[in-house]
Amino acid sequence: MELTIRRRTKEDINEFITWTYEGKYSFYDNNIQEEKIEGFKQSIHLERAFSVVDEEENLIGNCEFFDVEEDGEEILVVGVQMKPSITGRGYGSKFVKAIIEQGKELLKFNHLELAVVDFNERAIRTYEKEGFIKKGEFQNEISGSTYNFIIMARDWG
Repeated sequence: MELTIRRRTKEDINEFITWTYEGKYSFYDNNIQEEKIEGFKQSIHLERAFSVVDEEENLIGNCEFFDVEEDGEEILVVGVQMKPSITGRGYGSKFVKAIIEQGKELLKFNHLELAVVDFNERAIRTYEKEGFIKKGEFQNEISGSTYNFIIMARDWG
């Protein structure tokens, strides 16, 4: 499977907002948080918001690069989401690698960070396989529940 990141379309976004996940991964459901739905709808105009597609233009996932200020410094962060029917089937490294390699080519970064909820062990293993290391933790309240997140980072020389 050859993966490419490209600009999002309205059709992509309409599909993203229907995605739901099984079991504990329902935390990532796109249809339950109004702010997540609105964020997707508004992302059509963002230069650093992408869809991930295979060689036949089938939608595989999405990603977005954004800046976060940390201790007075701008840090580039990536958020990724894989289509529910593809998760847990061994495509994680290929998915993350395509996003990082193509994102690096477009955005010319030497440092990248991401946050992952601490119970998502398969994502954490994938990020570690791609060279990310644990940098810190934080808590965030989502839909009335508090979740622990791990911050992971990777540098390129």
